[in-house]
Amino acid sequence: MNTIEIYRHAIKRTFADLFQISPDSIDVTWSDDGETIIVNCAGLSFTHQVLSDTDDNAPEFFGADKETTVTVSLTDEERQRLEGAVR
Repeated sequence: MNTIEIYRHAIKRTFADLFQISPDSIDVTWSDDGETIIVNCAGLSFTHQVLSDTDDNAPEFFGADKETTVTVSLTDEERQRLEGAVR
């Protein structure tokens, strides 16, 4: 599993748990320049600016209202996979 897939899995898991929906119903995409992650779920849109966040282990996503935030916490297993993917 590559780095993007590890993050995609963690993002889907977090949003699915929060909104109590299936992970398959969540759309996670990266902008063409790779600097923004966009999550569409439960009729809402959230974004994460990759370069502006210093904590890769807990990326924070902001809703369109800029007040709603979702923090994605990586599991130990996901962190281990990331370490392996980077090497």
